Amino acid sequence: MSTYHESYCDTTTDLLFIEPYLGEYDHKKVLPSNWIASGTTHLFYLYNTGDCSGQVYKDGKELTAVADEPNANDEYRYTASTDLLEHYSSTGSATTLNSSVFESSRDWSDLKTEAVKRASDFIRNYLPFPIYPNKGVGTADAVGNDYPEIIVRSTAVMAVESLVRPYDQEKADVIKSQAINEEGTGWLDMLRTGQISLYSSESEQKYKGILSPVTVNSNTTGSVVDVKGRASTQWDVIKIVIANGGTITAGSENTSVTYSTFTKNEKGLKLNQDTNAEIIDCGWQSVGHNMWIRFAPGLYTTNDEWQLEVSGVLDQSFTPIKTISTSRY
Repeated sequence: MSTYHESYCDTTTDLLFIEPYLGEYDHKKVLPSNWIASGTTHLFYLYNTGDCSGQVYKDGKELTAVADEPNANDEYRYTASTDLLEHYSSTGSATTLNSSVFESSRDWSDLKTEAVKRASDFIRNYLPFPIYPNKGVGTADAVGNDYPEIIVRSTAVMAVESLVRPYDQEKADVIKSQAINEEGTGWLDMLRTGQISLYSSESEQKYKGILSPVTVNSNTTGSVVDVKGRASTQWDVIKIVIANGGTITAGSENTSVTYSTFTKNEKGLKLNQDTNAEIIDCGWQSVGHNMWIRFAPGLYTTNDEWQLEVSGVLDQSFTPIKTISTSRY
């Protein structure tokens, strides 16, 4: 069986961010202390163990599963048809084995991996729109995840709650409520209703313009502080760059500090000059595509750069659902 689907979070740091003591929920069960001699030297039997087809541990140490009769220390074999666990120990006896703690579980890494895969599949089915990775220069989240942080965290929540649930249903419900709850305030709930949007969506955020710094000198104290307009293009990333640096002071004329802007053309992004060395007046100034920005007073350095991502398309599936109350009187 093959799949093109990926998991949205990892099985280590992302899960531990939700539950730092996750290792306490590794699904181990303690086996009975009823070891007996098999009649073969150093080979011991334990009946009625229940399923031990995953991983067996002795005093916390992983033992080695084998397909044939165990004949070396730390080897074991489980036969489901007879519910028999065989273990080889050259230095012990049935008495010493019964004083040890034997546990059975699935491999912890495999268990976490399956939990994350199941959570990822659940989210793919729960959300009414596709989830795209944030790969590419300038599009990744601040922590560098391949997928949006809200998807990563929601996946971790759903994976952790499934691992915790067999031990503590109340705690599992609390964890799950961060992503899904009856009040509709979970992260996945709000994604479904459009109260939260993803970077890839043509949402109100892009409709109004998403401003990001690209490269700003450490000495620079001024910035773009406001954006307005409705983009006249379906999508673009507008480059805003300081053409000539200097200091702008409120109450003093600025005749030297300027900015330029660049929009996309048929050959790529940020290549078509839309505004050329325009003097910054700290009022509303055009950057292209019917979008406007406002600079604040302060020190600007030549080649300081921001980008403004805009979209003239608004996908209604990402528009928040609003409700009103009506009355006949």
